[in-house]
Amino acid sequence: GISFVDMNEIILIQRENRNTVICTADEEYITSEGLSELYERLDKNLFFRSHKSYIINLSMISKIYPYGRWTFIVKFKNTCKDALITYKQYEELKSFFR
Repeated sequence: GISFVDMNEIILIQRENRNTVICTADEEYITSEGLSELYERLDKNLFFRSHKSYIINLSMISKIYPYGRWTFIVKFKNTCKDALITYKQYEELKSFFR
């Protein structure tokens, strides 16, 4: 599980093949737990399910820009990794920040 990871350190969580990769600025943790189960335990004020394969830490976003028609790329502070956000989730996210 992710009990040993400080929630505030998590930048993004990505589903890859059959594993889930939890990324912090300097570590990657691999778990077999699904995104839905992880998301249940995360602080919804801080984390957002941006895509079927990604959970992102809202406080770590540096920028978001379009990628294709229905998808956006999310860039983060402290990592070169990025995440995807669907158009629908992007619209929902914008309402958080209004």
